[in-house]
Amino acid sequence: MKLMEEILLPNGLKLNIFDRTQEIAAETVKVEIAVKMDIGLKESFFATAIDYRQVKNIFGDNLVYEYKVERAYIQKESGAAVRGELLSTFKNNMLLYLGKENFAQKYALSLLRDIQKNPYKYSDKADIET
Repeated sequence: MKLMEEILLPNGLKLNIFDRTQEIAAETVKVEIAVKMDIGLKESFFATAIDYRQVKNIFGDNLVYEYKVERAYIQKESGAAVRGELLSTFKNNMLLYLGKENFAQKYALSLLRDIQKNPYKYSDKADIET
C-alpha cells in the first residue's frame, strides 16, 4: 500500500489516499484506491453520555473512516489512466461531503445507529449499554 496523497480538509480532518494496485496476471492488474481518515471521538457528538460510551466501548477514542474503489482485470498499460480516473471521480464526488464541518459528528452518529439497530454485530466486541 503506497500513500499517494494527503489532503487536509476544511473541517481539519486529514484524508490519506493509498494506491493498492496489484498484478493479477502477466498482462493485467487490479487497480484499487483506498481512502482512510482518522476521526477523534468526542462526547459532544452525542445527545447522551450513554450514547458516547456505546461507541467508545466498541471503536475506542479514534474512529476510522475507510472507503475503497477498485477495477479488476485492467491491462497493465492502462493501469495509470484507470487509477487517475478513479481518483478524480472520488475527489469530485466525495471531497465536499467529507470536508463538511459536521462530518465527524455525523459519522459517529451513524456508527451509533448501526450499533443500536444491529447489536448482534458488536456483541463480541464490547458490552453495549441500553
